[in-house]
Amino acid sequence: SFSTSKSKRLRRGKERAGKACKADQGDSTSRFSTVYTMTNQPNNEIVIFKRNEVTGKLTFIDTVETGGEGHQFKVLNEQGELVSPVDDPLASTGSVIVAGDGRQSCLLAVNAGSNTVSSFKIGSAPDQLTKVSMEATSGLNPTSITEKEGLVYVLNAGGVGSIVGFNLIGFTCELIPLEQGPIDLTRPGYNGTAPYLISETPAQIGFTPKNEILVTIKQNKGGPPDFDNDTGSLNLYEVYPENGTIGHLIQTDLKSLTRTQDGDLPFSFTFDSSDNVLLVEPALAGSFQNGVVSVIGNVSGDPVTISSEATTEASASCWIQYNPTSSCVYTTNNVEDTISSFFQDDQGELFFVSNRSSALNAPIDMIQSLEYKFLYALSTGHTDGSGQPSIYVYEMTCDCGLKFVQRIEDGLEPETERERQDTNGVVNGYVGIALYTSH
Repeated sequence: SFSTSKSKRLRRGKERAGKACKADQGDSTSRFSTVYTMTNQPNNEIVIFKRNEVTGKLTFIDTVETGGEGHQFKVLNEQGELVSPVDDPLASTGSVIVAGDGRQSCLLAVNAGSNTVSSFKIGSAPDQLTKVSMEATSGLNPTSITEKEGLVYVLNAGGVGSIVGFNLIGFTCELIPLEQGPIDLTRPGYNGTAPYLISETPAQIGFTPKNEILVTIKQNKGGPPDFDNDTGSLNLYEVYPENGTIGHLIQTDLKSLTRTQDGDLPFSFTFDSSDNVLLVEPALAGSFQNGVVSVIGNVSGDPVTISSEATTEASASCWIQYNPTSSCVYTTNNVEDTISSFFQDDQGELFFVSNRSSALNAPIDMIQSLEYKFLYALSTGHTDGSGQPSIYVYEMTCDCGLKFVQRIEDGLEPETERERQDTNGVVNGYVGIALYTSH
């Protein structure tokens, strides 16, 4: 099916998606809902927005300091020079999360420049966010967080990388380090040196439906992109819930898999309704022309298999969301300023539907509302010269389309303003997006 023309793939995807609509209209009985992002500046702050659950629109409320510092990894430009990627500073997913998949009143955020993680208590109103604790992550440059039933794990992306665990006290939102301490990532042949590049670092940590821990590593050896001699991997760890200890590792080298689309840079992942991994990779091996979305069943199996793949028809596809009410998959495409959408049928096969919303201006992380009606995409605003970050709001339609609702800039300072602050001209770029709905 991948040898068919782009127009045929588009028509096929739209036809299948239109037949499968069962979108939830949502529940607006909660007290309030909020969306959060992070400045990632040397004086790191959480930015708070109140969310209208009926219209999906956001209103800026306030900012709250994390007590830590932001950071940015480096990237090689076309001249081979190391530059700071304001449009993708941490190259990760999950730098800001709300516990309980958005339902528990605890917010967690990394401080990648000071090697710490901060926790906050969400109060009984949208403007109530109180810092509770800040803990060292016992590693370099934390970039991604995951939480399930009070167990929190943070991914340190600097150096070889590591995982460190905490207990989250649900009532107070206090973080307490686990006894085990940090676990170094397994990266065969690692030879990376500082400054670390966004093309090599680990990208995401997350719980699987079977309560394992999954980590994506873009390139195991480190250094500049080397498609011929290096590869990314999926690192799967066993978790012992009685004490949070991380155990047995299963590492899957992406070059070892049988594939129709040759991607080698695993970035973000989520899970479909059948508990398959949905993995997005920003580029095909040997080029930066198209991203790839793959359906991976039984990630702990031997062998690990890919059952379906589809290209995003765009480059730098790094972030992914799955809507279980419509079986739609969405990716943000950082370089091409777009969002791609796919329909996944009952057999798990992916069908490309559209690549639209071309004015997003360097979109990165995104989050869905808990009723799966609205999609919120963070844009760094770096690529059009304006330097104005924003959050784009879309209503997700039954045919995997997106209906524009809002673009909000309030509360998100442009690069020129951040340069004038007392940060020696440092502009790290906004990162992360999280959503909370009270009940």
